[in-house]
Amino acid sequence: MNANHIFLISPPFYSHFTPLLVLAKSFKKLGKEVTFGCSNEFKEQVEQGNLTFYEIDISKNKNVGKAKITNQPDSEKDRLDEFFEATRKGAVETLITQSKHREKDMLYKPEELISKIEKIDKSLAVDLYVVDILSYGVTLGLYSLNLPFVTFCPPHPRTIPMENENYGVPKNWPSAIPVENKQLEELKQVSKKTQNEFTSIFNKMIEESTSNCKKIENAFSLVSEKAILYNYFDFDSIEDKQQLPNRIFMGNCFEGKSLDKEWLEKIKGTNSKILITLGTFLSNRVDVLEKLIVGCEKYNPGSLLIVSAGDNAEKLKQYRSSSVIIEAFIPQKALMPYMDNVIFHGGCNTFTEAMYYGKPMIILPFSSDQFNIAYDCEKKELAEILNPNTFEEKELLTALEKINNQSKRKLTHWSDISKKRGPDYAVKQLLDSH
Repeated sequence: MNANHIFLISPPFYSHFTPLLVLAKSFKKLGKEVTFGCSNEFKEQVEQGNLTFYEIDISKNKNVGKAKITNQPDSEKDRLDEFFEATRKGAVETLITQSKHREKDMLYKPEELISKIEKIDKSLAVDLYVVDILSYGVTLGLYSLNLPFVTFCPPHPRTIPMENENYGVPKNWPSAIPVENKQLEELKQVSKKTQNEFTSIFNKMIEESTSNCKKIENAFSLVSEKAILYNYFDFDSIEDKQQLPNRIFMGNCFEGKSLDKEWLEKIKGTNSKILITLGTFLSNRVDVLEKLIVGCEKYNPGSLLIVSAGDNAEKLKQYRSSSVIIEAFIPQKALMPYMDNVIFHGGCNTFTEAMYYGKPMIILPFSSDQFNIAYDCEKKELAEILNPNTFEEKELLTALEKINNQSKRKLTHWSDISKKRGPDYAVKQLLDSH
């Protein structure tokens, strides 16, 4: 693929920005001119990577990595509260709520966004755009303007619905998450409604464009005709370099970090180290973090617990001790190599980091693609899965016992694959393709 100037466009979400930035640096290593488009909050990090920054806001909803400095309009805060309440009710309720929020989350002022992309293309000699799968307005703009692009998929591959699938409806569920057929049917109906609304908006704008692009059947399935880069593993053996779009599985898309002296001192001399994280937003579930802290302490009183608690760290201060570190923000990538166990929500970034280092995992899925990731891990015997709303202390202790006594052979297998791949591998594969 002959492309000299690469323009990457990132949503203002830290969990998507960070892998996309690493991918951008891989293009740079191969001598490409790289421009990185995103909101101003990330400008410093982009420029530190020796990349050209271009300010473009593609969503009013932002998560810049530290909850306390993430500004949300009141309407977004209200919807976040609605989301948190749904997570307490269960998996299907959460996915229904997320589906109803999609249009406001992910299709913000599409006409304005398309105009911005058109302006970029007229003012810069861009050979290839790279767009995050959740940036639906950007994908719509690139498609309707007939511009060359590849799709980057940092969450689970099934975030892109296959034929006869609905966006946001897991194909399979981990056994720890019971789902009633009636609930599932309701989720499918809500998903179809959201899907139809998105697709109708897309096709209206495609009709109004001057590019003669074909109408689409499902807006959530609109991806590059050239290539899809997955920040995941090819668990289902679908990679085929002879087919278009070229599907490239990179296994990981992060940069390892060194742990500073202060943290090295904190973890020194401890036999067992357990990382507990529910991600930036889900750390709102203080009740779950409490149960995990208490259970892990009972499992091994001599272990060191490191808890990432976001804005809720102070709500857990009574659990702090010499063996329980609770912080709003932790250097997760730097800590990961030192951990013995990782207990988390099933987010793709934490998952791929833990897999890279071959860490035994317990996953408590709440929302989004976390159910798909948890299912894969259960099927491949890579992690134990617990229901975040109903797990008992005994179940947590059993899960800890299992992950610490089972063979690491399968974890090691996929860890080796991850280390052989990564963003440099994916970019080279992409640029070497037809």
